[in-house]
Amino acid sequence: MSGYDWLDDDAFCATFVRGLTPHEALARLGIEVFDGDDEEGEIDEGLISACLAEGGTILSEWNGFAGTLDEVLRPLSAGTVTASVFVNVNRVASFEHYVDGRSVLSFDPLFPGDEDGIPEDYLADRVELGLVGDKSEGGLAAALLLAERITEVRPNASSDVVAAHGVLDY
Repeated sequence: MSGYDWLDDDAFCATFVRGLTPHEALARLGIEVFDGDDEEGEIDEGLISACLAEGGTILSEWNGFAGTLDEVLRPLSAGTVTASVFVNVNRVASFEHYVDGRSVLSFDPLFPGDEDGIPEDYLADRVELGLVGDKSEGGLAAALLLAERITEVRPNASSDVVAAHGVLDY
């Protein structure tokens, strides 16, 4: 997954948040925010790393799923937009898109299904990226590109550097 080498290929959750800094994004979750790599090695579960990206922040979790939860995405997307791409070691995957506190689009990027019920705003992008039909041609890489398009948040040269992190119990 070009540009996302810092994500674990087997199990990750990446949440794109438009217009917020890493500290602002984590603070919206009501958790204590730590700078950079402080205490990162001591945390087993619930670690959310926040990286600065062009247009906003990308939150990432290794083997986590907080970015798929309504109680996380609702406050995180207030006044802005978010998109999350999740996959676990069993190849269970999801794509979640929220706008201003409400769910707008949700599907499995590995088995996205047909076009029925897809908001017209996203259908052309999903077709172009291979994210429709019985089996996704684009897969997780295409889902990450869709998240970039929807949120206008893209990784840059510093996106592999953790600017802040926090721990979320879920």
